[in-house]
Amino acid sequence: MRILLALIVPVFVIVLVVLLINSLTPPETIRLATGPKGGGYWQIGLKYQSKLERDGIKAELVETAGSVDNIQRLVDGEVDVAFVQGGLALPKGHTLESLGALFPEPLVIFRHASEYVGPYPEDWKGIRLAAGKEGSGTRAAARALIETAGLQDSGITLLEIGGSDAIAALRDGQTDAALFVAPLDAPYLREAIVDPKLALVRMALVDALSFKFASAHSAVVPAGSTTLVPPRPLEDAKILTLTASMIAPSDLHPAIIDRLVHTANKLHGDRTILQEAKEFPNTNSPPAPINDVAWHMITSGPNILHDIFPYWIAAQFGRVLLFLLPLVFLAPILRIVPSSYTWFQNRRVWRHYQRIVSLEEEIERATDQDEIEAIAQKLDEVTATLANLKLPMAYRQKAYDARLHIDLIRQEINRRNSQAG
Repeated sequence: MRILLALIVPVFVIVLVVLLINSLTPPETIRLATGPKGGGYWQIGLKYQSKLERDGIKAELVETAGSVDNIQRLVDGEVDVAFVQGGLALPKGHTLESLGALFPEPLVIFRHASEYVGPYPEDWKGIRLAAGKEGSGTRAAARALIETAGLQDSGITLLEIGGSDAIAALRDGQTDAALFVAPLDAPYLREAIVDPKLALVRMALVDALSFKFASAHSAVVPAGSTTLVPPRPLEDAKILTLTASMIAPSDLHPAIIDRLVHTANKLHGDRTILQEAKEFPNTNSPPAPINDVAWHMITSGPNILHDIFPYWIAAQFGRVLLFLLPLVFLAPILRIVPSSYTWFQNRRVWRHYQRIVSLEEEIERATDQDEIEAIAQKLDEVTATLANLKLPMAYRQKAYDARLHIDLIRQEINRRNSQAG
């Protein structure tokens, strides 16, 4: 038995360690859906890629058409995580979760400086509006804005042009206006802001539009906040903003979530034109429910375990404890099993002792020869049973003791027989 335990215990520990490592160690590579190469999300993706690499995680940036395409790729399992523009609906029956709201994105419209596009939605009737490619968040935001303003049948033509191409189309007069939804540091957005040939359409009724436009907010961009010389914008501008989030499947490895949110805290927590310090990332990130690991990381930050253990253990310490529970109970089990085995083998002998004691009492009460012979026959039966037990060598001592007890009773029987003769 001891040899068997000596073999089983190391095997059990090895299997447990293998399961622990395989389950808790995160994958070495993740696929991050961004947007068009060179766009705002792509630039942010490069920053995530650099940060994650320090923890041994390779982030493969996946070029896409934009947020709508990103969502579909998440649902199809083609990517592990994606940046998604606010205000977009997720498909029914999805199992996606948010890893937090990352930053506000301006929703702005630019025009050629020599062309007039009025500030009121009513002024936009019949214009050609460059609104990004199909599958982009910009395209979805343009449609949502048109619907919010009640301009579905107003003759607005949505041109499938976005990013830098939309800037070029404005300059060449191929479009009357261009709508952008992008991070403030998106190259083409900064290009539009500082280009003297282009002008921001100062939308009126921004607060009313933000109230009706799902997930939209209003914000003020101070004059000169982009550049002081020359000042851009020329004066304070109230604009619409949407909130970008990081979305992932619900089965994304907790350690990966830990690192992604840790990176988000590093990259998006500073004060900017559109946010206060530490305002982002936050957990207000509809329409996907917030992931539990992400929620704790955003609201509480890294716990003290991150200073003691590798991040992949600290991020899922509860799971580590769950794996270690068998080891916690292993020591008592290792003590109980041998004791139980010893008790079982001894019991095979002890259960005959009641009959031996009973026969001893009977011989003391016996008064005639027939009773003595009957007791002797019963003793022979007990002796034969003990002889057939086939006990392991280490447990035969109890059987020997029982047979010695029987021999004492036989001596008494022989004494009685001698007296009778």
